[in-house]
Amino acid sequence: MLRNLLRSFETVLRLQATTNTAPIACSKRLLFTQYELDPRARARKSLFPAATATTNAFPGGHEVDNEYVPYRLEQETGSRASVLAEAIRERFRFTDAELQRIMSDELVLRSYRGRSLIATMDTLIMEGVSRRSFIEYPWLISLDNKRLELKLQLIKSMDMRDINHFVPFLRLTVPRLRKLVSALNSERSSMPQGNRIYYISEKLQVSPEIVTKYLSKRLFILEMPYEMFEKNLQHMIDYNVSPINVLKDLWAFRYTPKSVQLRLERAKRAKKDKIMPWMVRCPEPILQRSLKLSLDELQVLGKFSTVVEYLAHRLGFGVSEAKAIMDRHPQVHTVRVTKIKEVLDYLLDEAQFTRHEIAQVPRVLCHSLKTTKERFDELKSHGCRPSSLVILCRSRREYDKFLRHWISQAIDPPNISDQ
Repeated sequence: MLRNLLRSFETVLRLQATTNTAPIACSKRLLFTQYELDPRARARKSLFPAATATTNAFPGGHEVDNEYVPYRLEQETGSRASVLAEAIRERFRFTDAELQRIMSDELVLRSYRGRSLIATMDTLIMEGVSRRSFIEYPWLISLDNKRLELKLQLIKSMDMRDINHFVPFLRLTVPRLRKLVSALNSERSSMPQGNRIYYISEKLQVSPEIVTKYLSKRLFILEMPYEMFEKNLQHMIDYNVSPINVLKDLWAFRYTPKSVQLRLERAKRAKKDKIMPWMVRCPEPILQRSLKLSLDELQVLGKFSTVVEYLAHRLGFGVSEAKAIMDRHPQVHTVRVTKIKEVLDYLLDEAQFTRHEIAQVPRVLCHSLKTTKERFDELKSHGCRPSSLVILCRSRREYDKFLRHWISQAIDPPNISDQ
């Protein structure tokens, strides 16, 4: 019996030897593709994770349809930062600053070693995400590829004109995005624009990309009752609230349309030159103070319409000259006209400075009037009348140094030059 077993084993070995006559190199290649390639025609290594499979160069130049895509390790484990940066640069000709903005994003830095960000980027590019969107939202390439496909399917279920209009919503979780898309699609039949994104864009005359940039942080706007939302938006438009200010401060939409209209009307009657959404939601004392300041400014300006005209009148210069004086210290443009009046009244009437001395140091109009008075009185008590207003505007350390120097001189000239 043992002899028969040995003979059977030898027979099996002979049969296996006769069948394995094909070249070893060919059998290894056949594990991945059914076509053998010329070893000299190996493709150059590419940085694209979803690179096309190596193809057979047939006489007609046609590509084999059933070629397999070779497995790439970086599709699962991520890649080095230099490889990722080069791949990004190949797809979009980013400048160094733009590339640095993407690579320095917190989410990108956190995930590029353990996840294929190149594969995610290629998926987004195939869906039509633009170069500008990658710069604006660098976290896009850090999204999980499997969840990304689900999110893209949800977004495409809406009346979408361009995927870039809804890119900010890709940061939401899948359940949250599904709820949002359901709410938007429920209004599809009753809204000619298709959804609230395009409705707001049309009403405010702002591109959809800017609308979603701000609404993605305040999703309640897209889910609140339509009638309340529509009336509040119309109130903002009727009272000439700037569209970008509306989008930046959406909390005012949480208030009832009647209270929104009442607040805006009060601001209009106070002749506020710039009505802001915060006036709708601020506490009553703050609104009253803001309206009082506006009325005081109108009273100071009188027949003049701008601060430049008022300053030109007070200093006796032309409007163009007064603007040049203010431009020397641009912060003057932000000072309330009521404060400018108080400073000019003191310097011209009490301290007896000339208009030319004030014009040489426009910074004094921004300086604290209380500090200006204290320093001038202190210098005057030591017999010093500065020939320039510069020392009144210097830091505390520089002012004290000047005062000590003056006292140590033990002289009492009528004027001293500011050094």
